[in-house]
Amino acid sequence: MRKISILLIVGFLAFGCKKEVKQTENNPDITEQLSLKNDSLVKEIVLLKSLNDSLIKISNVSENQWFDKDFNGIHLTRQGIKNPEEFVENALRKRADMIPFEAVLGGTMSYGKIQLLGNKWIIADYSDGHIQGRSIYEYRIDDKKVLTFKILASNDTE
Repeated sequence: MRKISILLIVGFLAFGCKKEVKQTENNPDITEQLSLKNDSLVKEIVLLKSLNDSLIKISNVSENQWFDKDFNGIHLTRQGIKNPEEFVENALRKRADMIPFEAVLGGTMSYGKIQLLGNKWIIADYSDGHIQGRSIYEYRIDDKKVLTFKILASNDTE
């Protein structure tokens, strides 16, 4: 009895599969439609991969569009500072006391992205892992190559 049941199930599965194949072979319209859909999806995948690669390239650009070393940084290079952007950025990173918000829940406020805006200003974001904010600073350099900073505007984005 058991053998007959197994044979019936196998026969049913085999018969069912053959029926599907016959329907596809007898209906070339479905085959053509599926082929066109497949081609269309392949083209979409290629396009999406291309767009994704472009977005990755754009997001990895670290060039500062707001600061030109030869134009905006001339007052710093004349004082012997070879890389003005790095010099100013590093000086601000050492000044966590210039972050206008206190850390919470045991965190420590630190700067994230910093960009020079021309020859007078900097925009910087900061966070402690719980709260974050952004400020615009004015900076000045004296004859002894010491930078001073002043907060012009801030916002927090808890």
